[in-house]
Amino acid sequence: MQIEQIDAYVVKMPRPNVPDDASDYARPGRGLAYETSPPFGDMSAFKYSEALFVKVICDNGLVGWGEGQSLLAPEATKAIVDRLLGPILIGENPLAREKLWDMMYATMRGRGYRSGFMAAAIAGINNALWDVSGKALDIPCYVLLGGPYRDRVRVYNNIQGRTPEAGAQQALKAVEKGFDAVKYHLNRPIEKALAIVEATREAVGPDVDILVDLTWHYDVPGAIALGRELEKLNVFWLESPVPSEDLRRHAEVPAALDLPVCIGQEFYTAYQFRAVLEEHAADILLPDLARAGLTGGQRIAHVAETFDIPLAPAVGAGNVLSTAAQLQLSAGILNFVIMEHFEENFQWKSDFILKESLTRTGSYLELPDRPGLGIEIDEERLMQYASK
Repeated sequence: MQIEQIDAYVVKMPRPNVPDDASDYARPGRGLAYETSPPFGDMSAFKYSEALFVKVICDNGLVGWGEGQSLLAPEATKAIVDRLLGPILIGENPLAREKLWDMMYATMRGRGYRSGFMAAAIAGINNALWDVSGKALDIPCYVLLGGPYRDRVRVYNNIQGRTPEAGAQQALKAVEKGFDAVKYHLNRPIEKALAIVEATREAVGPDVDILVDLTWHYDVPGAIALGRELEKLNVFWLESPVPSEDLRRHAEVPAALDLPVCIGQEFYTAYQFRAVLEEHAADILLPDLARAGLTGGQRIAHVAETFDIPLAPAVGAGNVLSTAAQLQLSAGILNFVIMEHFEENFQWKSDFILKESLTRTGSYLELPDRPGLGIEIDEERLMQYASK
């Protein structure tokens, strides 16, 4: 079996309930760290959810799909797949996933492109190779990874709340849907962030886990001050509290708190995560497989095991293929805690392009028994939103 063709698709899916005057495509916001504006602008103001899908076609007719995280400018990721990486893999054995990841990474190491769009392109191809490998062997990817270590995967649901009342209401709606863990993205000021969590804790009681993501909006003293207050409310974790370019400075936050501190969505490779571990800069790692690929995710999990550090795979703004890959990794590694999920986003995207969605029971995603990534793309419907 050989790789015969690799296609990359820019996918732009119309978002529901978006104003007619919304922008046609996603653009980064102009907010800086320590400001009160969201770090990526108001995502509800964009008409389309953008993504980069990769399709690997083998000479025996088998097809695999993967996603490379491309919330912004997926055309850049597509160009890397089409012009740099895809051509060098034609004729290779798709089962040689480790070798091919290293081959792709090495092509641009000396040229300085080891992260960002380059890594996302590697991830998209790599995830597609895992999908086609599972289909070739007629087993799910979590078996290829060495699992499953669990028969279902616990997830938390991302919710919003610009006021304490709105936040508590959103949390209660999530609990009504069966979730026992919810996550907020909170900014400054500290008093407002704390008020939202306080209202939510009072509304949902002690048995629902509340996770807090600061998306790099705080400085170290502010993050520690907020963290100490959140500890009193039995918050599950504090995510991305400060910019992580200076890992030694970042390490001061988990050192000062009993509350677990986690980072990772800004990193792409096991090499970057190893630096986090060596500096003891986090208690939990958050790899995104649409940035790292399943091969990269497994490597990150293994190096984290040696530091006794768990993983909580992140989905971020990923599409359905991202969620499917994260589910496979979450089942197939030992050191798993919880997985990110966006219930509403995932369901409307599934309705658009999947023949059959994943199954959620309460706060758990059930493992599909289908081979590969465990989902089947409706290609005819997908092509209504994809451009090659």
